[in-house]
Amino acid sequence: MALRFLAMIERGKGGHAAVALAPLAALGLKPVPMSGRLTLWTSETAQVMKTASGRALVLGRLFTRSDRPQRVVALGPAFEQHEDLPTLLTDRFWGQYVAISRCALGSTQIYRDPSGALPCYVRETADAIFLFSDFDLAVAAGLVVPTIDWHAMAASLLRPALRSATTVLCDIYEIPQGWVLGVGGAQYAALRQQWSPWHYVRPNGLRRCDLREALQAAVVGTVRALASPFSQIQLCLSGGLDSSIVAAALAGTNTTCLNLISSGPEGDERGFASMVANHTGLKLVERSYSLDDVTIGRSSALHLPRPVGSPGRQAFDAVNLQLAREVAADAVFSGNGGDNIFCFTQSATSIADRLKSRGQRMKAWRTVADVCELTGCSVWQAMSRALLKLPRSAAAYSWASDLRFIHPDLAASLGSAAAEHSWLDAPVGALPGRAAHIAALLRPQNFSEGFPRADPIELVTPLLAQPILELCLSIQTWQWIEGGRDRAVARDAFANLLPAAITGRRTKGGPGAFYRQIVDRYRVAIREQLLEGELSSRKLIDRTAIEAFFQNPIDAQGDSYVRVLTLSDAESWIRARLN
Repeated sequence: MALRFLAMIERGKGGHAAVALAPLAALGLKPVPMSGRLTLWTSETAQVMKTASGRALVLGRLFTRSDRPQRVVALGPAFEQHEDLPTLLTDRFWGQYVAISRCALGSTQIYRDPSGALPCYVRETADAIFLFSDFDLAVAAGLVVPTIDWHAMAASLLRPALRSATTVLCDIYEIPQGWVLGVGGAQYAALRQQWSPWHYVRPNGLRRCDLREALQAAVVGTVRALASPFSQIQLCLSGGLDSSIVAAALAGTNTTCLNLISSGPEGDERGFASMVANHTGLKLVERSYSLDDVTIGRSSALHLPRPVGSPGRQAFDAVNLQLAREVAADAVFSGNGGDNIFCFTQSATSIADRLKSRGQRMKAWRTVADVCELTGCSVWQAMSRALLKLPRSAAAYSWASDLRFIHPDLAASLGSAAAEHSWLDAPVGALPGRAAHIAALLRPQNFSEGFPRADPIELVTPLLAQPILELCLSIQTWQWIEGGRDRAVARDAFANLLPAAITGRRTKGGPGAFYRQIVDRYRVAIREQLLEGELSSRKLIDRTAIEAFFQNPIDAQGDSYVRVLTLSDAESWIRARLN
């Protein structure tokens, strides 16, 4: 079961802040003895480490930085003596944690690890600041009465994959990954950035063979460290490169792989999955998506403070939970985020990066050939697109709004506004391909929280862990496409641990056919839900565009069905919050 916690930091000396204790006890949370103004309840006391004085506290799992990371089980003198706990943790450790430390003059720092693996939401009142791992817990404790922030809702619909500190509920925000919340006195509470991906974009200087070894060591060491606390693991194995890499790292552990099948050739990856399972010696179970596991009107993201679900997620969760019960798995591992971490790209920005890098201009023709091989474009097309990225003003990544099915008034008022996120603020001299890589790292975050934290199983996305992330940021964008292959460094790094048919495959399946089946079976319910719901009545979505979608063949409209399903889930999420 995933760690759940609720912490209260009193802002004044009156002690007026209070939490409903009976619901916390009913949810299995236990009080942890603390000193000062901090009060803490947690579901897993084994995942709470304190220094002798109580000055520093780490919730979650912490590991040492090495090729063979070790689990930290106690906070030694270094944590007691170090004046800046966030810096110590960033430089010498990694993990899935939230750290709380007392500073000079009675102030407090709360630091969320750079991977964002452990959520940390915040609710401020006049008397206290509450920190909590999950929204359901805050509601049960009486800290939150869900109220939708409609401006934030509009922003979420326009850029659903852009994670921000703001949630879609009033008075609830989160500490972003790698950020610190400083609390001091009765009024002061402010966020500051401690960790930034831009700190790690310097070339690592490793030769090609050494780079392959470094990446394999980082991935295997990290994955196995994250696997060490669990007795039985369940891996979502699609047969694609990313989940196969995780499977290779889990070889020799108590892991059962799950391959999910949907109709049509794109949804049947059993051949690739079985090839990986046989090669790694892991058990493989094959199951099918079921339309009976999908209920229109029930959101798959109801446990989250933002509408980032899809009806198809219900079927995914149902199969995973059922198998977890059968094999007694206590964690589900996923290759989620591999495309982003391993810099999957089919653009010409890597050419521009090489042209703008010192000592690389004469070698840029190799990257032109790689881009042409990768994308099928001509040399002229590759160069003309790369030249557009050479001006300094073109270095920053522009995050476009998704205007499909959005009401024209909303599109006109907010659709062209610049996206705001600290990772999108490219420093002077930034390379355009690197900016695109860092922007891509934001996209998996909405899916890393997975199951409700009260469920008996925990989702782990190891490829998003800090050691892997930082190493991948130091690899040049043109190195990722060497030989005209996407994710080339990752392919080479695991060539000796996976079948050649896996590291060399260029195609990828997916559940697209199943998602289209959802729209086919439930088209009446989805259409009515969107046309008569809150999104429509509040002029956030375009009724005319929705009606046109259902009047035309699904297959003739690209991937618009995916957008329609996410809007359907958002409508379900909204109705549940308003009731």
